[in-house]
Amino acid sequence: MAIPLAVNADQRQVVAPAAANLRSAAEPAFMPGFKTDPYWWDAAPRLHEAERPLPSSADTVVIGSGYTGLSAALTLARAGREVCVLEQESVGFGASSRNFGMLGRQYKFDLTTLIQKFGIERAKALYEGCNQAFAFVNGLIEREGIECFHAPSGRYVAANTPAHLDGLEKELSARKEHFGHAFHMISRADQPTELVTEKFIGGAVIPEHRTVHPGLFHNGLAERVRGAGAVIHSGTRVVSMKRSGDGWRVETSRGAVAARHLVAATNGYTGKATPWLRRRVVPIRAYMIATEPLDPAVLAGVLPGKRGFHDCAHEMEYARISPDGSRLIYGALTGEVHDDLRQVALTLRAKMLRLFPQLGAVRVGHVWTGRCAGTFDYFPHRGRHEGMHYAMGYCFGAGMPFGTWLGDAIARGILGEPAQTPLDHPEMPSNPLYWGRPWFLPLYLRYQAWLDWKDGIRA
Repeated sequence: MAIPLAVNADQRQVVAPAAANLRSAAEPAFMPGFKTDPYWWDAAPRLHEAERPLPSSADTVVIGSGYTGLSAALTLARAGREVCVLEQESVGFGASSRNFGMLGRQYKFDLTTLIQKFGIERAKALYEGCNQAFAFVNGLIEREGIECFHAPSGRYVAANTPAHLDGLEKELSARKEHFGHAFHMISRADQPTELVTEKFIGGAVIPEHRTVHPGLFHNGLAERVRGAGAVIHSGTRVVSMKRSGDGWRVETSRGAVAARHLVAATNGYTGKATPWLRRRVVPIRAYMIATEPLDPAVLAGVLPGKRGFHDCAHEMEYARISPDGSRLIYGALTGEVHDDLRQVALTLRAKMLRLFPQLGAVRVGHVWTGRCAGTFDYFPHRGRHEGMHYAMGYCFGAGMPFGTWLGDAIARGILGEPAQTPLDHPEMPSNPLYWGRPWFLPLYLRYQAWLDWKDGIRA
């Protein structure tokens, strides 16, 4: 068993344990039963629906069974609409059951950046979308009684440089001034109360952010959708769709469905069946590992505050304790493309141990990846294209709030209810050189690494 670091009470420095107390470096990096599936699937396995014939028609066809599609389906089904959800894999196979499991409220752009770009009134109107999404997802979980380890654990944001620390305080002060969001700063001397590592120089606690078990949240939402009368068809790949009268004809690998309304809710898994959308969302991979089960004292020697954490670097690192308190979940390498997940696990483990050497020769139990999606203007979008409803582009730390909220907003729009959001932009931009394959990501990542190097951040 790995041994936690000690913290010198006078100097507040991390002290490595004796090498004799650590597992030999020659021992395996992987625990028995190592998996390349998400840790979340242990408690919330992905299931295929019992196969049933596709309906010849439905009021609404929803493509995708993640949070967005299911949220739209739930609202529509409870309003009495006939809803058919089409999923090419098992239910919730994508990012909805693979993500980090934190509920926050932020865009890629900080509030202070939005104020500089758009002025105070427009910035506040845009940022209000973060507040509405955050309130919606927390209300949904509580209202529906979904058991998913929904907890107000808070978030610790670690500063890599003095400039980061100063910018972090200015940003959170602006959020407090304009929206009343609570926070408190943590000095380097006090950082071991939140995060035990020498890498960062302090940070900030955002207490109202929450954590969930994303797999259990998704399963609970899917159960409510089934209970409302919507039908989910897994193992059903959408091949194409075209307008037919005032509705749609959706061709699938299992036959055709006629629909009055069509909802595309595929985000990072958007494919050839929707070429217009595919040219406007950039799939971005994220990678995570979960350690072997650890003694609670070991985990307390890493994240004593039990908050999810991330840093301020462009090449971000992040970690949290699993909902059952047994493992450390760590992520990095976002945006890179790797197919050998065993090698990814080794790389992530090495990065994790540079950050937390107190873990010693800890073994990895799971490694996995999933795809979110960004847009060319960095904002999520809800809209319609030639009658097709969509919500896309939530990739920057708030996918669960934006996905569930915008799915519900799509449904309310279909029902004729007032459902405007700050993210109903008139256009979702593309790039004339982009056709769905993000060839430019390696160059972008090199630029991000250069920005970190320029700021004095070293891996």
